[in-house]
Amino acid sequence: MALEPDPIRATTFNIRYDAPDDDQPWARRRRRVVEAVERLDPDVLGLQEATATQYDDLEDALPGYEWYGVGRADGDREGELAPIAWRPDGYEAVETGTFWLSETPDEPSVGWDAALPRIASWVDLVRETGERLWICNVHFDHAGERARRGSARLLRERADRRRADDRSVVVTGDCNCTSDSSPYETVTDGGLADARAVASAVRGPEGTFHGFTGELRDRIDYVFVSPDVSVRRYRALEPRAERFRSDHVPLTADLVVDDPDTE
Repeated sequence: MALEPDPIRATTFNIRYDAPDDDQPWARRRRRVVEAVERLDPDVLGLQEATATQYDDLEDALPGYEWYGVGRADGDREGELAPIAWRPDGYEAVETGTFWLSETPDEPSVGWDAALPRIASWVDLVRETGERLWICNVHFDHAGERARRGSARLLRERADRRRADDRSVVVTGDCNCTSDSSPYETVTDGGLADARAVASAVRGPEGTFHGFTGELRDRIDYVFVSPDVSVRRYRALEPRAERFRSDHVPLTADLVVDDPDTE
């Protein structure tokens, strides 16, 4: 009997952009973010709100990963990135890309009633054990309700396209919406599964945003997976009072791609 491959650990983390007037500036939080990533030890990592400087800092501090990300303002270095990192030992990237969460997804743009340009960055990975994975990292708009609905439809279309091309899909991100919202339903209704909802074991708090207060509020950060992916464990870290990493907490899911020949 063949042994089940090691789980794929996927982590998502909104690290809060480098705002000079924050009471919790990036210079103080940078090491804490690195420590959280090292503690969770992901195979694939999706970040939100990273500026180019933060991207450079983390790429330097976490040399065990390969990285991909572009700025949402120009597709290069301007504006926040939604970068992805993955371990090169065991995972080969065959393609990377970014699309804008808008009516014109192939060019820098602001969609629908969004306040800001929003993007989804992705990497097409082949695991050494044979699994083909489409990892997509998203950040939906915080202000535009129509934009969140449109972003969810676009994400679902792109994910369905990859599933039809025999990819297992993993989506990480800050969707700025709760699990009783229309965008969430669009993503999950017959499409992708919420890792927390289907995990065999769950640890940590439900809420993911605390706004540098330590008091967790809504769950707006997610890992979503295609139906052929089982979630063994889901975990969210607690915020640490006086030593905040971000205004969000990181969360992680241990995933196994199901063998299609096994019932």
